Amino acid sequence: MMSEPNGLTLLAEPGRACPVCGGEILAALQVPNGWTIEQGRQVRGHTEVLLCERCDREDPVTGPIVVFFTVHAQLTTADHVDELAALLQRWADHAAPRPLDEEALAAEVDAWYRGEL
Repeated sequence: MMSEPNGLTLLAEPGRACPVCGGEILAALQVPNGWTIEQGRQVRGHTEVLLCERCDREDPVTGPIVVFFTVHAQLTTADHVDELAALLQRWADHAAPRPLDEEALAAEVDAWYRGEL
């Protein structure tokens, strides 16, 4: 785990499956997240932004990280460490939680009320 002054925390996630596609999660960023409730009070917390080998392969920011991990199973040189650090920093600079899929949430809530979950 690596924590940064901007509130982001890099988490290693070996063996964890992507909740969207079932692919392997290569890493996760814990990012600050918050919203304002009806009374005007701020609610603050953290959420994870996942890096999936499948879902993020074509993204211009995360795709190079997926390729890096595909090519380099291990960090064997200082150059590899520097390259990965630059790629991860670029990801951290652009990381944002995925937007809420309100239809999927509503379907899950309905399934829960029907006793299917």
